[in-house]
Amino acid sequence: MFKRKLIIIVTFIQSCSQQITETDHLFMNHFVEEVGLVLDDSTSNEFIYSQYFRDGNEEFLISLNPITHSIDKYSIADGTLSKRIKFPTEGPEGINSVMQGFTYASQDSIFIFLKGSLRGSIIINEKGEFVKRLNPSVDKTAHFGLVNHVSTSGNPTRLIGNRLHFMQYPLFDVHNPSNINSNYPLALEYDLQKDEILYDSLLTFPESYRDKIWPVYDLVFSREIISDSIYIISWPLLDSLKWIDKKNRITKNILAKSQYFSGEQIPFSIPPNQEEENKMVLGKFRYKQILFDPYRKLYYRIIMHPLKETENKTFIPNIDEQKFSILVLDENFKFKKEVIFPSNTYSPFNIFIGKSGVILMKNNYFDEDVNEDELVLHVFNLEK
Repeated sequence: MFKRKLIIIVTFIQSCSQQITETDHLFMNHFVEEVGLVLDDSTSNEFIYSQYFRDGNEEFLISLNPITHSIDKYSIADGTLSKRIKFPTEGPEGINSVMQGFTYASQDSIFIFLKGSLRGSIIINEKGEFVKRLNPSVDKTAHFGLVNHVSTSGNPTRLIGNRLHFMQYPLFDVHNPSNINSNYPLALEYDLQKDEILYDSLLTFPESYRDKIWPVYDLVFSREIISDSIYIISWPLLDSLKWIDKKNRITKNILAKSQYFSGEQIPFSIPPNQEEENKMVLGKFRYKQILFDPYRKLYYRIIMHPLKETENKTFIPNIDEQKFSILVLDENFKFKKEVIFPSNTYSPFNIFIGKSGVILMKNNYFDEDVNEDELVLHVFNLEK
């Protein structure tokens, strides 16, 4: 293990074409291991919709494969494809529209979601057998009958008990400042037994956001679900995390500030165009994903670092050019460290927590050395 680790560190440093400072590769002090997932000709290494799952002592990285219409389970232990779960795409039990994500809850409950909607999504089991189609009733007087469901790595839809916990994106004009208010519920639950959508009024736009004009990307938060009652929210422009206790109807702010910047920024005075939005988001620091590490009892907050040059660049794909740091907090949210990771190397979107540490994907859009036949994972222990 030591020899393999040493070789990887040396290779990584030698491969950097530009001069780097000592702080640029200190992240390798936390390196644990490399895992390569072997991909076939029908699998892209983008892994846009993916999830970590632990079954006993076994760890898996699971991905939605739109090419093969399957949910693919890869063993993190040896990188092999342990199971390809085909799902129906035709007939009354099929899902034949654009897919937007999935939730692997258990061998008997695998949810495959339609883009922007819960209605019409399906549940299958690990044999690929149809279990149920989601057809929730919606209180139209409360929310116009529409739910713009979202499930991403930063905001995964999770099954706890008989309820799906998820978030929704706005369907209104986000550049109309009056729409950014305390009335729009962002966190929702779907009761599978009753087929009902439930709205949580505790999670809305934060006070400092309201009645202002922001880039659309700054309205996307990250949520970590600690339990069926406890959420932790990270907003791009807030130095504090939002702690929400639904059961006791309590919210509080917890300072989790990067040592490199302050989240306080000036909103637009008039609605921006796409170029202005991209320039602001790519050219300034932003908070992103919040993660809880149950193995080491740590919290991680992702911080994107600005690009020096933003001309003619867009959020996607140029976010992959940005450095990012991981702010490490203990279980009481006390600062431990902040570790910088290099640009053009890892995906800033798909970050997971495993037994050995933080799992990063080496499938960066701007990495010219990426092998399309393999997805390389690097694992880091940020506790040490």
